[in-house]
Amino acid sequence: MLPNKRQLPGITGECPNCRGRLVRDPEKGEVLCPRCGVVALDQITDSTPEWKSMDYEERSKRMQTGAPSTYSRHDLGLSTEISSDLRDSHGNYLHGLNKESAQQLKKWNRRIQASAPGERTLVAALGKITEISSSMRLPANVTEDASLIFRKSVKSNMSKSKSVAGNAVASLYLACRRANINRTLKEICIIGGVKPNQAAKYYRNLRNLGNEVYIPPPSVQKYISKLVNKEKINPRVERLALDLSEKTNESEISSGKTPAGLAGAYVYIASVLAGEHIPQRDIAEAAEVTEVTVRNRCREILEKFLIRQNLKPMKEMLAQ
Repeated sequence: MLPNKRQLPGITGECPNCRGRLVRDPEKGEVLCPRCGVVALDQITDSTPEWKSMDYEERSKRMQTGAPSTYSRHDLGLSTEISSDLRDSHGNYLHGLNKESAQQLKKWNRRIQASAPGERTLVAALGKITEISSSMRLPANVTEDASLIFRKSVKSNMSKSKSVAGNAVASLYLACRRANINRTLKEICIIGGVKPNQAAKYYRNLRNLGNEVYIPPPSVQKYISKLVNKEKINPRVERLALDLSEKTNESEISSGKTPAGLAGAYVYIASVLAGEHIPQRDIAEAAEVTEVTVRNRCREILEKFLIRQNLKPMKEMLAQ
C-alpha cells in the first residue's frame, strides 16, 4: 500500500521505471514513486529539526545551526574563522600546519572576506560602533540599531567621502535616542575621538535620511539621576531635586532650555536646601554646561516659584 500523498511533500525527480514524479516520505525515510511504487532511495537522512515551533521568533531562538546573524558584522556574522590553536571544527589538530602557517592563513582569510573598498569601510565603521558600545556598556539592541543605520547611510551614498568615525558616532547617538538611553553626543564623541560639531552635522544628515520624526531629548528627571550618580551625591538630594522638578514642571521654564542645565539647577537648589555643600562649578562640569547656565536656570526657578522647606524636629533628626 502506497503512503498517502498528503504525507509525501517535496518532488525530488523522475521515476526510473515509469517516468513519474518521485516524492519523499519523511516518516519512512524513502524516496518513491506514488504511481508504480518503486523505491528510488531509502534510509535517507532526516534534515528536519527534532523540535517544533509555533512561530518564526520561536523557531529562530531554537535553531542550532550556529551563531545568529548580526548587523554589527560586515558579513552578518556568516563567515568562517580559522582557529589560532590549530584545530578544526571537530577539535582535531590540523596536521602539516605550524603556528606561522596558521597566522598566515588567518591574515589572508581576513583580507579575502573584506577585499572590496566598500567592505573595508564597512568593517572599520562597524568595528568602531562595537568598540564604542563596549566601552560605554550599551545594550546589544543599540549596537544592532546603530549598525543598521550606518548600513542604510552606505546604501544611499550619504557616507561617501566622509569620516568613518564621525558617521559611526552619529549612528550610535541616533540609536541611543531611539532607545531612550541617556547618552549625550559629547560623551560618545570623547570615546570615539570625533569633534562634536562634525558628529552633530552627520547626525542631522542621518535623521533626514530616515525621515525620522522628532525624537525628544531625555527628560530632566533622567538627567538628575545621571548627575547624582556621576558625582556620587547624597540620595536625599536626588529625591528632593526630583520632587522640585515634578512640582515646577512648566513650559515657561523648560521651553527652549537644555535638560542638562535644568537638572544642574535643580540639583544645586536641592543641595542647598539639604545642607550639602556642592559648588556650582562641580555641578556644571558634571552636567557638561557652564556655570552661567546653572546660575540663570536657578534664578528663573526661584523667581517663578516660592520654595518652602519643612524641617523635621530636632528630636526626630537625632533619633535617626
